[in-house]
Amino acid sequence: MPSSPVSQPSSAGAAPHDDLKERVRDATDIVELVGSYIALRRSGKALAGLCPWHDDSRPSLQVNPERQTFRCWVCNVGGDAFSFLMKMEKIEFREALEQLADRAGMPLSRGRSGLSGDEKSAVLKTLGWAADRFAACLAGGPEARAARDYLAARGLSADTVARFQLGFAPAAWDWLLRQAAAAGIPTANLARAGLVIERQDRSGHYDRFRDRVIFPIRDQLGRCVAFGGRVLPGAPPDSAKYINSPETPVFSKSSMLYGLDTARQAMVASRRAVVVEGYTDCLAARQAGIDDVVAVLGTALGERHARLLRRHADRIVLVLDGDEAGRRRADEILDVILAEPIDVRIARLPAGVDPCEFVLEQGRTAFEALLDAAVDPLDYRMDETEARLAGRGGDDAVLDAVESVLKPLAGVSERSPLSPSQRQLREDQVLGRLARRFGLSREALRGRLVALRSERPAAAPPAPAAATVTRLPAWDREVIEVLVGVPESIGLIVREVPADDLESAEGRAVLTAARHLHDAGRPVALAGLLLAITDPALQSLLVAVDEATAARGPLDPAERLHHLEDALRRRVAQRQAQASVQALKSSRLDPGSEAVLLERLVAQRRAAQGMSEPKDG
Repeated sequence: MPSSPVSQPSSAGAAPHDDLKERVRDATDIVELVGSYIALRRSGKALAGLCPWHDDSRPSLQVNPERQTFRCWVCNVGGDAFSFLMKMEKIEFREALEQLADRAGMPLSRGRSGLSGDEKSAVLKTLGWAADRFAACLAGGPEARAARDYLAARGLSADTVARFQLGFAPAAWDWLLRQAAAAGIPTANLARAGLVIERQDRSGHYDRFRDRVIFPIRDQLGRCVAFGGRVLPGAPPDSAKYINSPETPVFSKSSMLYGLDTARQAMVASRRAVVVEGYTDCLAARQAGIDDVVAVLGTALGERHARLLRRHADRIVLVLDGDEAGRRRADEILDVILAEPIDVRIARLPAGVDPCEFVLEQGRTAFEALLDAAVDPLDYRMDETEARLAGRGGDDAVLDAVESVLKPLAGVSERSPLSPSQRQLREDQVLGRLARRFGLSREALRGRLVALRSERPAAAPPAPAAATVTRLPAWDREVIEVLVGVPESIGLIVREVPADDLESAEGRAVLTAARHLHDAGRPVALAGLLLAITDPALQSLLVAVDEATAARGPLDPAERLHHLEDALRRRVAQRQAQASVQALKSSRLDPGSEAVLLERLVAQRRAAQGMSEPKDG
């Protein structure tokens, strides 16, 4: 069990942080949250969908809108909106709290980002204002004529430019700074948003984006969180072709994709995500009616991108230029496909042609045919390797090629989203293809794979899982059931049930959490316990107990409380009987005292079995 599975509110009253957690959860509809990741359909009073955490062929993840909980009986996982988002995104509680608060439009106190909720809101507002200013400049500013000509030459229509709110930043070093001063926007907000850079002598700031076409980058909620800027033709040769906003509290380029906010529905419909490398490549495809296209933000496709896309699609098609840089990027994503449960393919363009040109010149049908002909990166790498071997030859070249595939395969962690069966299947597939392609035995390849794995640092053992409902001791289960489903019982349990009266660590942890909630004057039931307990395994156990109890039919609180009181009396009598037996065994009593103790023992055992005293006569 984790050393600290329970958050402990102050006994002086409700902790403000706990109040915030409750408000955020109350403002979140778990059906809407889960439905944004997987398709749900009605199943009785609940909704069901394919579980994203195991090989699910039939919907086994259930969402209970009444209790605002989720559960997969196959994985034995469950919880509330916070725990779903934490498991889905692999994030800590604070990040889940921030994301759900953002979805609900609720400000947070200062968090891990270093910004308060109001400061973060100000940054987002500043970015939205800047997007409007850049767009207005492109639309009518005389200094933007060259930018308008460039976009027209790239084949982007006025409708596309307006739809994606493209803009222009003039060449002046302080154009945006002056605009902000006139609008009453503090320079500090521009700096937090990554729009200005402090001068080296600390005498002031200057604009980050100058003399560039501006592409607003939006998060999944459609909010502008950053910008990409492209130089115009004729710029000095030492100018970077593209620059992006820096990492900020609202922007991380390794976990965002350009155009994803408007591509998600198309991806869900096509079950495909097409990834290109440039903003104009993405826009040209969208203009042609291919709506499931996004662009990376100056980085290679990474694991976080793949995890982001597999929420919406079953296949990623990466479109690469047919040059040496394209070959290098194809090699880079082999690590991604081996560790992620998603089908990744590579579409190779002719040398010297980018996707924007290809779509505009060849049309949508030709581009779709290119996507349909995409191959998986392993075949791509082996084809490229064979082409290089043709001019090199020798066993060393073959071994180098095989090693380049086995190393990333050996690096796939047990913590990968792939299930053990998926990892084994993928490993067998890769080894089989290497054996056929290069004429090596599977045994030799597997031996080398094992050797490579042994060279890696040992992974930490996984934390033990909580007991399942059926494995809980009967008394522990009964206490948890009434804590979850009969809030009226808490006073009785706090008074009469010591923590050491429960056999399981799980039961003791739940009882401890309930005591803290009760002492803080907070309600004790499923919702409160899910907030107080941070251990995912315990949260799953609570939801499982609640669902199992509900399946037996509605509880009559008065009857359940009466049953608990009877059970408590029997347990007290059982303990007393055990003490009497011990006294008989260890003490020398006179016949009269022994008779009294025996009579008391009989009465205690009858009480422990729930039997009433016999009547005289």
